[in-house]
Amino acid sequence: MKNMNYEVKLLEPTDLWYLQNNINKETNRLYHPTKNIPFVQQVEIQLNNSGVIIQKGALHWCMGQLTYGIYKTDNVLKDMWVSLTTEMDYNAPVYHGNGTVNLEPKPKGSFLHYTTIELSGTEQWEFDDGVFQFCSDNVVMGVKKLKYRQMVGSGDGRWRIAVTAMREQQATVVAGTTAPGKIVELKQGETLIADCDLVKGFTKGIQEDYRKLGHFGKGGGEGYVWFYEGKGKLLVCENDAMGLG
Repeated sequence: MKNMNYEVKLLEPTDLWYLQNNINKETNRLYHPTKNIPFVQQVEIQLNNSGVIIQKGALHWCMGQLTYGIYKTDNVLKDMWVSLTTEMDYNAPVYHGNGTVNLEPKPKGSFLHYTTIELSGTEQWEFDDGVFQFCSDNVVMGVKKLKYRQMVGSGDGRWRIAVTAMREQQATVVAGTTAPGKIVELKQGETLIADCDLVKGFTKGIQEDYRKLGHFGKGGGEGYVWFYEGKGKLLVCENDAMGLG
């Protein structure tokens, strides 16, 4: 993401708030047994003669020499890519120029873990609903419709955002997950099987399915599980649903 950086900030109440609520900031800054201390998480994106595409409705405020627009498939190459690999194009806010773009703050209990993913011109990533946060503006984006069984298994809605870098360019996508994420590589002939919605995104070349593994009772088995086969990369959250944050 050339000339574009981001910082995840943890914002806390003012000294006056601590005083008014009779809380000792030095000893009870992170936790108080009877009062909720309203910490907030906010992402600040710094633009230096560059651009960023963000989620719809994600802007809190921005400042600088910036121009605003709507990302859309506005040329033949993009239209062709969208028509071949996705069901519909993706329209979202895009900001260009020099300055800062601050995203909507997230209250305590809704914090995200952010993973930066570098895209080459040959990679296409698909992300579960809500996982995509923002990306550099040198990408092609579309939306893919999930199959019914995938929707039932994940609870992520009907659509996935698909992103690839523009031809012969390097781009960056930032994903946000409720648990720490990491990139793993699946080799040809290997299979990843998960009894939970472990995978939050994957590259083209990975086949995803939600199907029954064996049978309960005398036949044993795990019931319905997620299968990932093929060759490519996956964004996984190993401790998702463990309650570890």
